[in-house]
Amino acid sequence: MKIVVLGAAGNIGRHALLAAVAAGHEVVAFARRPESVPPLLGVRVVAGSVEDEAAMADAFAGADAVISAVGPAFRMGSRKPIDFMQRVLPRMTAAVKQAGVPRFVLVSAFGAGDTLAQASGLARLVYRVGTKPLFEDKALAERALPASGITYTVAYPVNLKEAPPLTAAAVKPLGKVGSVPGLPALPFANVGQTLVELAEDRSTESKRVLITTPTGWKPLK
Repeated sequence: MKIVVLGAAGNIGRHALLAAVAAGHEVVAFARRPESVPPLLGVRVVAGSVEDEAAMADAFAGADAVISAVGPAFRMGSRKPIDFMQRVLPRMTAAVKQAGVPRFVLVSAFGAGDTLAQASGLARLVYRVGTKPLFEDKALAERALPASGITYTVAYPVNLKEAPPLTAAAVKPLGKVGSVPGLPALPFANVGQTLVELAEDRSTESKRVLITTPTGWKPLK
């Protein structure tokens, strides 16, 4: 497969690059600051902004999947309104459609939108106090996905950390998740690996999935 990674210089994007290369895929890293993308054999780095629909469409040409791990710079606890994803997600999906890419995998965050209802009481408090503007921006942007005309999967990872990867992550359709107890934290490497697997897996088309630790979820009763 040929996979384009947006936000390749960030924590999630960097691990998605590593996972895609390890899986033997042809990889394009699309980044605003190409010098920040780790040099990897088999990765072609393309400079560009996710504000630039035409540049993305050019970079996406011939791709089998696009993984978006982009997000705004954000300070925990900030109350400043954010509209970054509301601005750029329509441009990303338009570029995907224009280039005819058959798969789009979007990284969101558990706790954004209606996923907040599945979080624990402690998590809801943390998300409302610490990340409310960020999560509101994500939720508002994602409302437009069903009408975008593309085939997509939205991934909702739990809290993330830089740590050695677990043997495996739990990847569950949100409709089958009853709750996520506590505040589970998953290594970035597991999320990067899962994003590549989602890009490969056509059965996840037009679905929303939770990415969590093996014990970090309870099924819907």
